[in-house]
Amino acid sequence: MLRVMLVVCFLLAGLSPARAVSDPISFGDSFPEISLPVPAAQADRDYLGLPDGDHFTPSQVPGELLVIEMLNTHCPHCQMQTASYNELFKMIEADPKTRGRIHMLGLAVGNIPSEVEGFRRAFNVPFPVIPDPKFNFWRAIGGAATPFTIYVRQDRPGKPGVVAGTHLGLNTHYENLFYEFQDLAGTDLKTLRHQGARAKKVRSAIEPLLSPEDLEYRVRTAFIDFGGTLVAFRQLDLRSGRRVYMARMRRDNQVHTLFAEVTSRQSICDICHDVHFIYVFDKNARVVSFEPLQLTRWGNVNWNREEVEKMRKRLIGSVLTSPPVFDPQVDAVTAATMTSAIIFDSLGQGPELLDELREKGLWPVKEKP
Repeated sequence: MLRVMLVVCFLLAGLSPARAVSDPISFGDSFPEISLPVPAAQADRDYLGLPDGDHFTPSQVPGELLVIEMLNTHCPHCQMQTASYNELFKMIEADPKTRGRIHMLGLAVGNIPSEVEGFRRAFNVPFPVIPDPKFNFWRAIGGAATPFTIYVRQDRPGKPGVVAGTHLGLNTHYENLFYEFQDLAGTDLKTLRHQGARAKKVRSAIEPLLSPEDLEYRVRTAFIDFGGTLVAFRQLDLRSGRRVYMARMRRDNQVHTLFAEVTSRQSICDICHDVHFIYVFDKNARVVSFEPLQLTRWGNVNWNREEVEKMRKRLIGSVLTSPPVFDPQVDAVTAATMTSAIIFDSLGQGPELLDELREKGLWPVKEKP
């Protein structure tokens, strides 16, 4: 049987010192048995052939090929691709040889349910799209820019399928995809695993935005802006590789301990610039400073002063032990919803960072005079 699922690109595809993310999933890899929420609409549940329950895993969708596309509702290429994928869906459903054997599923990285509902209405998307507001599904597959489509050759219920192919970026050749999927559905699983083990995987990394010297200067400046005299400064060695610095500031005859994380994230969208910023927090895990290094909106235009200030006001005062939840209607900078979501998601990894500091004996902070 043939089944195709679309995995929603997430944003995000952002590798970041805001929680380690592995390389994007690729040919030959086993597709993770992530727990996905069952769609609310009965038509979507019937289409996917899901059993009763609140959650399901990819292997439970009947068929031979599962094509998963990662998308973001604000990504221009994801929007443009809907026309072609809608036609692809029609071809699959119209052909008795593929109907019920190929299923399409979208995973909307960094989007909330209302955004997904609006996206499906605006672009007449007929296949199910599941929101991934906290980037959980995106992280499980390694993170990649959107649109990112994964072709999963299914095994049997409860056993992970094998990635038979992927495509990053806009793909309008839906007729070619239709025939390619038919071929992949008949490919032997053992052969796929053998070929995948021999394949050389292509890995991507974010290019450094600043030299180490310039970056250290920007971090020191972020600490100094808090106020007082910088009396100690060092970069921490954390198992996750997150770029975190620790400083002691003397102010009003007291020494205050501060931490700063430099966050670098790939954009969720394949044509957008990466996201780079610094945030500083104190001994109570309270965010006290937010400094952009590179933040862009539609057209890859840098944020202006007012846009930076809006984000700064929203973040300062928030606490990493209970990170703020992103609401695109309130928190997003105009024409920069994806970038805004990435920023909030990065701070959302605060509890894991505090755990690492605890391992180093640096948390809770014990102030010294």
